[in-house]
Amino acid sequence: MPDEPATPASPSPAGGGRPPADDGAVHDLVRQVIALYTERILAERRATAPHAARLAELMERQRACIADQQRLRSADLGSAEVEQIAARYAALHARLTTE
Repeated sequence: MPDEPATPASPSPAGGGRPPADDGAVHDLVRQVIALYTERILAERRATAPHAARLAELMERQRACIADQQRLRSADLGSAEVEQIAARYAALHARLTTE
């Protein structure tokens, strides 16, 4: 997994699709990535022999996504910053859904 937070750029950015065109789509993408991390966290917790370091890493990455989600909700981000978040999360979503 990459060191950056995971957040999708559009509701279905299959294959590393384009970043979303509007703020609502960026929010949706971030929510999707948070959900993907939630699924992985739950799966790791339910594993016969959960790996503590892996669980901690997943939780840390999910917290980073939540922080990005909160930043997006603030009105302080410029369009360039929103575009960067969208691109980063589109790539992350593509990686998380193909692993």
